[in-house]
Formats: sequence, structure tokens, C-alpha cells
Amino acid sequence: MAGRANTSGLVHFLLGLASSRASGQVVGLIAVLTIVWFAGHLVGLDTSDKKLMAMLAVFSAFVLYLLARWFWTKRSGDRLVAELATHNAGSQAEIDEIQHKMTDVLQSLKTSHLGAGHRGNAALYALPWYMIIGPSATGKSTLFANSGLHFPYANANELHVQGFGGTRNCDWWFSDQAVLIDTAGRYTTESADNNEWLSFLGLLKKHRPKLPINGVIVAISVADILTSDSEGIRQHVKTVRERIQELINELGVIFPVHITFTKSDLISGFEPFFADLSEKDREQVWGAYLLDESEDQSQDPAELFELRMENLYQRLCEQRLSKLARERNVHRKALIFDFPNQFKSASIKLTEFVNLLFKDNPYQEVPWFAGVYFTSGTQEGTPIERVLSGVREQFCSVALEQNQETITKSYFINGFFNDVVFKLQDLTRGNRRERKIQRWLKGLSVSATLASIAAVVALLTTSYTMNNLLIASGEEKATTLVEKALADEISSVDHVAAFIDVFEHYELIHSYEQSLPWRFILGIYEGDETLASFKAITLQEMDTLISEPIQAYVNERLMTYSQRWEMAHDMDSKNELRQEYYRLLKLQLMLSQYPHQMDAEFAQQELTKHWQGLLGLDFNNEELKDFSQKLAEVIAFYINQFGSTLEQPGNIAFWSHDESLIATARLHLDTQPEPELLYQQIIASKAAKKKPLTIKNLIEPKNKKLLVSNYQVPYAFTKAGWDAYVYPEINRVVTIVSSGDWVMGTANEAGESLIDRSKADVVEKAIRALYFKDYASHWLALLSETQVKTFNGLADASISLAKLSALDGPFTQLMSSINKNIHLDDKPTTSTNTVATDAEELAKKVNIDMPMVMKKRVPELENQLADLRRFTQSNEPGKASDFLQQYIRTLSTVHSDIKALIASNEPDSQAMQFAQQLLSGEDVDSGIQASWIVVESQLRALEPETKKSIERLFKSPLRSSFNAIAVVSRRQLDEEWQENVFALYENGIKGKFPFYSKGPDAAVDDVSELLNERTGVLWTFVKDELAPFLKKRKGKWVERTWNGMGVGFSDKLLVGLKRANRVTRSLFPKGSEDSEFQFQALPVPQRGIRETYLGFSEQSYRYRNEPEEWRKFTWPGRGTTEVARVYAVSHEGRRVEVEMAGPWALLRVLNEAQIKWIKGTEYAVNWPFSQQNKAVETKLTAKFMLKSGRSNGIFNKNTMTSFSLPNTLFTPQASKQTHLAKLN
Repeated sequence: MAGRANTSGLVHFLLGLASSRASGQVVGLIAVLTIVWFAGHLVGLDTSDKKLMAMLAVFSAFVLYLLARWFWTKRSGDRLVAELATHNAGSQAEIDEIQHKMTDVLQSLKTSHLGAGHRGNAALYALPWYMIIGPSATGKSTLFANSGLHFPYANANELHVQGFGGTRNCDWWFSDQAVLIDTAGRYTTESADNNEWLSFLGLLKKHRPKLPINGVIVAISVADILTSDSEGIRQHVKTVRERIQELINELGVIFPVHITFTKSDLISGFEPFFADLSEKDREQVWGAYLLDESEDQSQDPAELFELRMENLYQRLCEQRLSKLARERNVHRKALIFDFPNQFKSASIKLTEFVNLLFKDNPYQEVPWFAGVYFTSGTQEGTPIERVLSGVREQFCSVALEQNQETITKSYFINGFFNDVVFKLQDLTRGNRRERKIQRWLKGLSVSATLASIAAVVALLTTSYTMNNLLIASGEEKATTLVEKALADEISSVDHVAAFIDVFEHYELIHSYEQSLPWRFILGIYEGDETLASFKAITLQEMDTLISEPIQAYVNERLMTYSQRWEMAHDMDSKNELRQEYYRLLKLQLMLSQYPHQMDAEFAQQELTKHWQGLLGLDFNNEELKDFSQKLAEVIAFYINQFGSTLEQPGNIAFWSHDESLIATARLHLDTQPEPELLYQQIIASKAAKKKPLTIKNLIEPKNKKLLVSNYQVPYAFTKAGWDAYVYPEINRVVTIVSSGDWVMGTANEAGESLIDRSKADVVEKAIRALYFKDYASHWLALLSETQVKTFNGLADASISLAKLSALDGPFTQLMSSINKNIHLDDKPTTSTNTVATDAEELAKKVNIDMPMVMKKRVPELENQLADLRRFTQSNEPGKASDFLQQYIRTLSTVHSDIKALIASNEPDSQAMQFAQQLLSGEDVDSGIQASWIVVESQLRALEPETKKSIERLFKSPLRSSFNAIAVVSRRQLDEEWQENVFALYENGIKGKFPFYSKGPDAAVDDVSELLNERTGVLWTFVKDELAPFLKKRKGKWVERTWNGMGVGFSDKLLVGLKRANRVTRSLFPKGSEDSEFQFQALPVPQRGIRETYLGFSEQSYRYRNEPEEWRKFTWPGRGTTEVARVYAVSHEGRRVEVEMAGPWALLRVLNEAQIKWIKGTEYAVNWPFSQQNKAVETKLTAKFMLKSGRSNGIFNKNTMTSFSLPNTLFTPQASKQTHLAKLN
């Protein structure tokens, strides 16, 4: 057996080598490498080096894949061996024995043909695995032992390893073609061992996840089927299906299931019938292969099995006669003759078993039954006919004595493994869930593969296309530039535009040297080969377009400025030229004689400006903004091409220079510096960008709402700005202007500047004087713009004054913060001096303010802010000064007054009374009055600027307190006004005659109730409520004020009161409650009128051209009728008239007249009439002279119609404050 195995191993090795996956992979690798070599130029691999690099990359990837696959396979095999070796092992000794046996197995496997592809544990993992299941004593082990397979063991008697992998319940058979697992029969039939069985399946799934097993052999003894009734068969089927379903569920695959009926020799006549077979014939397969027609499940495998069994029976019958002819023993002839019948009879039971086994179950996965086969390993035991007497009757045969041969033979086993089982090793597939997942994964993998291929192709195409486009674009731009440069009629702007295109292309390919874009990642990039050429073109064009024209332009400008300087006769004219003149000189020197002084930012700004000027374009135009930016980028590159020193020139040659022109410019510009200009440069530079200081930065957060100010102190005028920026900047600027300047040629030979100390002192003092003047102004301005917030009522005033009158309140915090900012060190340092530090520590121990003692203060601020320091500076840090404490104590008295008002039984009435007394000057002892006097006395001694700054701040809490009291007064006055006065006006006379000419008549009593001087509601309110707040001055009502503040009466009220007074004087006699006025009438004769009449309420004057006389009238009349009439009669007897009725009839008639003032109280009144009669229009005029009994406006129409009263007493702003206070 060993010799045959070695021969077959060599054959298997050669066949396997030719058809193995590794050979296919090598062939594929060679094909890919060949394609790369011969077709690489199509995707940009146009040189041998590029092709070799691509081939090396492909080969390296293939080798990495093989190494990874080998490592993974080896690792999986090692883990499988380790876990199987310890799975359910009984003892350490057993584990050692199993591992020893495994070592022997692997050593034998290494010598097999399989070892050429896999070694050691990797070979164990790479073999196909098969499992046999079935009840105990079904001949499973016998099936493997008599299979004729090659098991690679030196000791031929030791064909398999029992209990391998630590389990004592499985036998492992290792052939050079497969690993065969012989499971214990109790796994199939005993439910108690199910956990161990599932655990073992878990190991297989864990270490062989893709293909745990390649197939399952179900071994069923013919005797078990034939000797079982229907219930027993169903139990066999149930057990087998459960084990198969467990395999499918646990392993996640569907595999070929081979049904093997073992011990077929127990069918009576089996051994005599097949005894004449040769060894080769006994290795063939006997059974029914079902996958050829049932694989696609188009035909029921059970029906197919019945058909195939019938075919087998027919085949046996066909062979019976020939076998009978060869047999000499009579008894054996009878058995041979009867065997087909015995097989036919046994097929009934076997078919019943297979039908039940193959029956569909909706709750289980349908097994993939590959076929049903009959085998016989050893001929042991008594044929079934001897055991079952019923069978003999069924077979209709005579019981014969059957003597089994002592030499056993295996039937139909070797071909079963080699021709059926092993050839179907690749048919295993996932179960329904796994297949679904695999379909998705396969779809995804195919899609990903196609996408990857498409992406690679797209990348290759894109890379190749973009490279061609890049090269073509560069060539096109370079060609255009050459054409523009050679064309005479082309403008300089077009030439520059073409150059910018080339420059941008050069910048682009130069940037690719640092970071290549993704579209060129496949290596198809040739831009680097054109980099040197484009750099040469760029530098050459820069010399033509920048160096030559701008250098000539700068020299021309220097000459022009030199001439203009000579022509300027005053310093102002020269100062206008100085800055640009200096910048031109600096640029010329920087690019010619002093490259080590290069200021790239300055040079870029100047060169860009001059280049733009030469091109003659308006770069303020938004459309040219991008072009201007590109010019600046070109200039930046141009500057970087200069060398750092004259001895180390760069890619651009230094400019030439005119010594006489430079000497003249230096001579002109060598003048004394302007402190004002230097000061503005210091303030407007870096410091202007710092965050300014506001009132919120000077007081604690809890007090931020008490003091308000919109003023911001610039950073440069704060202590931090002085210490950190202004002081060092002044020193720097002074040092520059008083030291040697390389531009002016005053530096020493080493380029070092020599400071002129006397000049520096003069400039420094001038700059400091300007700075500290503005410094003081800013802090005084902050104070002048700061005030206490407006109090919204008495409660808010009380709370706010309590905080304001605290000695550590917002006033103290504000003044303390200001004090820190106006006490500046004359020469601030970082305090690194050890002696100074020790002195400060000593000063702390004796409670001395070290900065006040040791450090010299800025002298410029001493006199300017001396008065302010009275309020800011204290002997104790953080405390209020004496002046400030005096002021804060006065606020306490104001707070006391406000608290007293709030605590009274009627705070509104008390507040109103307080305001009345304050405005009338009666309450001279109030806290608010005393505080005002104290503030005035403090401010009186201050110089005007400081007084102006502090006055508003210190008086603002007093003004806010008065306003809070006024708010209460306004609210109360307004309520009484609207309830008592405005309601009567609105309901009684507003919109009515005589106050509105088109309105209905107002009741005379309503007018009297509102306007009579004695008891009228309006004048009673004025006398009782408004008198303390108002006074008459030159016939006008004006508001009383306290230090310029009043309660805020509106102009509408004051005008309304004035007009109301005129109405009262017109309608009511002095001291009377009844309305009445008297007047006299005198008719005026008119041509064409024979009679004129004026009358009302039984008072009349009929005039018929007799002598005129003044006749007296009184309104209202005493008659019973309220009718007023005026008419005129012409000589023809035609009469025209106007007639009105009602209590105001007389005034209505007067409203129809034209009234003209003559003198004193005398008026001329005309009533023009027009009458149409029979196409004849009559125009007549009745005219009277009227004389009022007293000076009033009764005959003035505006006296009545202009009168109105507002709905509120106060201005909109005052009313808004009252409303807010009411809400609060």
C-alpha cells in the first residue's frame, strides 16, 4: 500500500501543480507583467525605467499577498491545532500524547505531494474536511479503515488518531487527500452530549470560517433500517435531520450530504452475488447519484431515489444469470438468484427512510443530498433473512444456510470517496443566511472591483490627459509671450498679461515639486522637465518688463523731485515732497548698493505702485483688482531673486545707480525731523489696532450699570499702552531719527548708527509734549462723557444711591482706576533689577507705596492733571481721596431724602410736595440742595478744563435723583389732569362750535364749567396743582426750574393755557361764572342798499339810511329765541340774508362775515351776499362797525378755533420716563 501511495503521490503532485491556484496566480502575474511591459506606453509608461518600476510594484504587491496569505493560513492552522488539542482533554498526559501524535501526522504530511503547497499546520488547515455521522455500531470507522485511502503514517497499523484534538469522542483520519472526522455515534443519538457536540462545531467554525467542512457522510446501517418499524424509521430520520440542521446552522454552510447504507452484506445473498468481483471492481461505486438532476431542485430527490433504486434492481436482475452460471455451489446459487429479490424487498424500507429524510420541512434548511450509496466493509454477522422470519415469507424463498467467508473484503468504498465525495469538495456553499450575505458581499466586491478598475483607469486617463494639457498649456503660453514680445504694435499691458500667464504656469509647476496633485499620483507627470526652461523665460522677461523700465522710471522720478525741491521756497512745500522723495531714494539704494538692507514688504509695495503707474491703468477699478494682485505676486517673486549681498548676487542683477543723483537727494533730504509727523506715525501704527479702554474696564462688574459712557480711551493713551508700546516706540523712533541712516549715508562703515544725543533729547521732548497733551485730554474727555444712569423711579434711585454713596463704590473704583492710568512711570521697566525688588519687599513690610516713593513720574502730566488728582489720588491705595469722600458723603444725604419719601405713608404726594418746594425755593435744607452746593463749591476751585470734565459726572446723580422725584410728580399730575380736566374738555367742547367751526354747538354750561375764571375746572387745576410748577412771565406761562431742571411740561400745554386765557377773557367777565360779552354796532351805508338789519335774541338794529348811531348789544340775549340774522334789501326790493340758530348763533353769523381789525377794540365786518334771480345775479354787502366792550378776541375767529388742550401735560421724553418708572 505504501509503494502505491508514493507512485500516486508523484502523479497527484504533478497534476495538482498544473491545476493548482498557485500555478494560476503565477501565470496571471506573468500576464500582468507582460501587459505592463508591452502596453505600458499607452498609459504614460513611455520609458524602460517607468515600466520596470511599475512591474516591480506589481511583483511586490503579489509577493506581499502570498506572504500575507501564507501567514494567515499558518496562523489559522496553529490555532486550530492548539485548540483542538485542548478541547475536552482529560488530562495533561492525554494532551501531550495527542500533540505527539499530531507531530507524527504533520511529519508524514510534509512528505506528501500536498506539502509542496503547504507545510506543517498549514497543510492540515488547507486539506478538505469531511465528517461522518450516524448512530453507534453503523460501521463508520470500518468505512474509513477499508476505504483504501493513503494515510501518511510510517506505522501502517496506526491508521488514524483516536481522540485527536483533545476530544475522546471523535476519531480523526488523515489522508493525503482529506481530513476525515469520525464522530461518536452518541453525538447522533444522545441528547445529553449535545453541548459537547455544538462546542466542537464551534471550533470548526472558528478556525475554518469560510469552509468548515467540505461534505457530510451519513452512515446508516442497513440492519437498523430493515429491523425497525415505521416509528423507528421516523425516529432515525428525525435524529439525522436534527444533526444535519445543527451542522448547517452552526457552520453556516450547505454541503453535499452523502447517505451511505453500511453493512449492505447483511442483505441476504450480498456476499455470494458480489464474490466474483475483482479488487478493482469492488472499488467502484454502487448507489444512486442524485445531484445530476436534483441540484437545481427541479425534481424531488425522493422520487429520483425511487427511480434509481428501481434501476439498480433491474441492473441486479440483468447480472443474475451470468453470476449463476459461474457459481458451482448449489446453496450459493440459490442465494445469488434470490439476492435481487432480497434487495427489492429491502428497498421498500430504505425508500421509506429516504422519503422521510428528503421530505421538505418549512422550519429547517433543505439539505443538499448528493446521493445514496451502499457499502460493505467487513462481512460479519448474520444476514437479515435469518433474523426476520417474516422476510422469508415476503421473499417467497427457502431459508438456506449461509456460511460467510472468513476472509473479509471491502465493497464499494474506495470509489465512493475518490469518485464521489472528494470530487464534490468544492460544492459547499453558505446556508440561506450566509448565501444572502455572500450574494451581497459578492455584489459589493464585484462593484468595488469594477469601481476600482474604473477608478484606476480614470486616474491613469486623467493623469495622462492632465499631463498633456499641462504641457500644452505651458507651450501655448510661452508661444504667446514670444509673439507679444516680438510684436511692435502690441501694448505693454498685453505683453505683461502674457508674461503673467507664463509666470503663473511656472509657479504652478514649481509648486508641484513640493506637493504633486492627486491627478498626477500615478507618476505620469512631465512638468518637472520644463521647470528650468520656464524659470529662464520668467527671469529674462522680468529683466525686460520690470528691471529696465522701473529702474529708468525711479531715476526719472528722483531727478524730477530734485528739480521740484530746488524750486520749492518754503518748508511746507518741501515737506509735501519729502516722504515720496525719501521712498524713491530708499528703493533705489536697496536694489543697487544696499541689498543687505532689503525690506521685502517696502520694496514690493513700491515696485508694484511704480509698475502700475507705468502701465497707465486705473487700479482703483474693481475690474482690475485681480490683475493688480497678480502684479504684486510677480513683484514678490522678483524681489526674492535678488542676492543677499553684493558679493552673492542672485538670479536678478542689481540695479545700476547714479552717484550724483543719489548725493543730491541725500543733500536735499538731510533736514531736521518733524516731531508732529513722528508722533502721528507712532499713534497711528500698531497701537491703533489694540482694543480701547471703556468705562466697563475701570469699575467692577457689579457696578457697570450705574455709570454709563460711550467714550473709549485708545490703547495708546493707557498705562498699558505707555509701558508696553508708546514709551519704547518713542525711544525707537527718536533713536532712528537722531542716529545715522543708511539711506542718508550717515551710518558708519560697519553700517552701525551713531546717535546724536542732543538732537534726540529735543525730538523726544517735542513728541512727549504732544503725546501727554492728548493723553490728558482723553482721560478728561472720558470723565466728561461719563454720568450716572437715569433712575427709573424712587425705588431705583434709592438702590442706586446706596451703591453710589458707598466709600468703596463705583466712584471710588473709577477714580482709583483713573489714578493708575494718570500716574505713569517716566521710564517704565520690567523690574528685573534685584535692588529694586528688594526695596519693594522692604516697602511692603513698612506699608509704603513703593511706586509712589521710588519711581519718577511723568513730569508732563503733573500740572495738566493736578486738579484731577485731588479726586483720584489717595494716601491709601484703593481708598477714596478726601475730596471724593466729601462728595460721596453728600450723596448719602440725598439717599436719606429719597428713603424718607419712600418710607412715608403717601410717597407720591410727599414726592410731589418735595418737588414743589424745591422748585419754588422753599426747601433750602434738603439733602439734594445741600449736595448741589457742595459740588459747586468743589468745582469752583478747579481749572476750567478739569471742572468741565468732572461737573457733568458729579451732578448727574443729583439730576437723576431730581428726575426720579419729578417722575412721581408727573405721574400724579398727569392722572389728575386726564381725569378732571382733559375728560371734560374732550367730552364737552372738543370738536364743537365755537372751537371747531364745522362742529355742533357746545353747551354754554360746559364751556363755563371748564373755562370760567372763578370756578372753571381748568383754572382751578392750574391754581391748585400747577402753580408751584409754573409761573407767568410777560403774559406767557413758563416752567419753574431747579438748577435748570423742571418736571418737563410740554409746549402744547403752555400754548394751550395761553389760548385758554384769551378764550376766558373773551367769554367771561372778570370774576363772573356766567359767560357774557357786550359790543356796539354801527351800520355803514352802502350804495344800492335801502335797508340793513342785524339782530339776535330780541336785540336788533334796522337801518334804513337814516343817520347812523352806535347801538349796544349783549350776548347772550335775554329773549326766548336763539336766532341771529343779518340781511340787506336792495333798491329793487330784493332781499338777501344769513340766519343762524342756537346758543352760538351770533358767533356763527359772525363767522360768515369778513372781519377786519381797525383800531383798539373796533372791527369792520362785511357780509357779502349774492342772489341769482331770473338770470340776474344780485350782489349786495351788509357792513357794520363793531366795537367790543373790553379788550378780547371775540371778533377774532382764531381765538376760539385755535384753542385746544393736550391729553398729557408733559413732553414725550418725560412721559416715556414716567411710563418706564410705572412699569418698574
